[in-house]
Amino acid sequence: MLAYEVVVLIVGSTMGILTSYTDMKTGFIFDNHAFPLLGLIEHLKGAEEEEEEELPLPKWVGKVIVPAAEIGILLYLYLGLRNGDILLALSGLIGLIFGFILGMVLYYAGAWASGDVVVLAAFSALLPLPLSYAKVVAPYESTYPLYPLSILFNSILAIFPFLFFYALGILLVRRETEELKAVFTEGFTLTMEVSLWVMAGIGAAILLENHGIVLNPVVKYLLTLVIIAVFGKYRKAGDAVGLAVLGYLLYVGGTDVVYAYGKLFAVLYVFKVFFSVVKVLRRRALVEEVPVEELREWDILGETIYLNGDDVVRDRRDFFEALKDALLSGNLKALSGSQGEVIASPSAEGLSGEQVEKLKELVSEGKLENRFIRKKSMPFAPSIFLGFLISALWGDIFWWLILKTAGL
Repeated sequence: MLAYEVVVLIVGSTMGILTSYTDMKTGFIFDNHAFPLLGLIEHLKGAEEEEEEELPLPKWVGKVIVPAAEIGILLYLYLGLRNGDILLALSGLIGLIFGFILGMVLYYAGAWASGDVVVLAAFSALLPLPLSYAKVVAPYESTYPLYPLSILFNSILAIFPFLFFYALGILLVRRETEELKAVFTEGFTLTMEVSLWVMAGIGAAILLENHGIVLNPVVKYLLTLVIIAVFGKYRKAGDAVGLAVLGYLLYVGGTDVVYAYGKLFAVLYVFKVFFSVVKVLRRRALVEEVPVEELREWDILGETIYLNGDDVVRDRRDFFEALKDALLSGNLKALSGSQGEVIASPSAEGLSGEQVEKLKELVSEGKLENRFIRKKSMPFAPSIFLGFLISALWGDIFWWLILKTAGL
């Protein structure tokens, strides 16, 4: 075990235990448990501090300092300068920035709070590159400080079983049989088609190799993506070509090709179920409809309420629906949905007291129906910590799935 790896594991575990504890206990994450310098900057800028005595935590917990992000930056700076490797020297800083960007995507999607972003960024500074324990690593992650992708995907995939049974439980309790059926059947045909298209990409690579043209693995994946994109637009043609290629592969490779196709379909079907479960969680399990009297400061809305001239408008699309509409219309401004002054929105920081009072005023004036979508909070720090441990001690689950999909 290398000395710097011991430091990464000890610091990361200490940070993970503290942030997971405070997140599960109070829904709050202290900056000084992950990135103390950030908290100091906010203090100097005059940001308001949370009153520690209001939180149901031992007083010493909030005073513990774990400079995980700072240690990561300095650690890789030292290793890089010692080895004369500039990229390695900057890896901690690059990892911090990359992790912050990944976290901000989920922040603006309304899935994460700002504390979750800080946690991912700090873990990314500690683990911008894989450790020697990692058995499965994407080629780009071992060359460039992009391992935060592994931390993020591992954290999501690791809690999938919990999310799966939680979502199914919600649907069973509410007896929403059609929604439950859709989790397993919606998109089934498309999954079979995409499996055929991927096999077409594999077949194309084999044909080229049989003619002496050996493709780089990265080029193979890009070729497959291009084929999927083209066949996705011309589905009938794609299905015909996919079946023809599958027949050719059966002729060349025998019954093993059937097994390979079945395994590919199984992996893609698991992904389909995953996204269906996420859809259920977004629309059924993680939101509730309440009157304005039940709204409190820090509550997170599941809708955007804004002024359009003299009219009060509410937009109940989630981030992914808004993104789909923006891409289809070619107008990225449609992401915000609002055309005027925003009264309240699904900010991960929650409602302010002033916004709650404004909503009550609009309801009393009859300008808004007294029904509001409120998001239920979930602690994500434990899952990010789990993603860090899996990335550090095993590797990249997502890349492993890609390799299995490709039959490797």
